[in-house]
Amino acid sequence: MPRVFSPATTVATVAMTVVVLPLAACHARSTAAPLLTSLSPVQVNVAGGSAGTLTLRGRGFDSLNTVHFGALRIPGVPRTNDSVMQFAVPIDDTFLPGRGPAPVQPLAGGRYDVRIEARGGVSNALPVTLTTGGVR
Repeated sequence: MPRVFSPATTVATVAMTVVVLPLAACHARSTAAPLLTSLSPVQVNVAGGSAGTLTLRGRGFDSLNTVHFGALRIPGVPRTNDSVMQFAVPIDDTFLPGRGPAPVQPLAGGRYDVRIEARGGVSNALPVTLTTGGVR
C-alpha cells in the first residue's frame, strides 16, 4: 500500500560525502620489518620424504608472507594469527629461485636460516637443522 504524506510532513535534505578507499587502505600496514622470536622444532628429520610443520613466533607478519628457508623462497605462507605462522618444512629444492626444469633434488642435511619477508621488510634469521638419518 502506498504511503501518503500529509501537507504537515517535513522533508529534510542531508548532505553526505562518501569516500571510497582502496582495499589495501582498509588493512593496517606495518612499516617495521617482522621480528622472529622463536622457531620450533629446531631440528627436523627429513628422512623418508616427510618433515612435518615448523612453527614461527614473532610479530609483524602479514596475512600472506614469503618464507626464506636457506636459499629457498616459499611464497604465500599465511599467518595463523598476529604472532604465529606455520608451514610445511621443505624437503626438496622445489622453491629454489631460478632452478629451471632440472629434476627436484632433496635438501641436504645441515643448518638452514629461516626468515620472513612481509611488506615491512625481511626479519632476523633463526636457524633450523635438517637431519637425514634415523629419528632423533
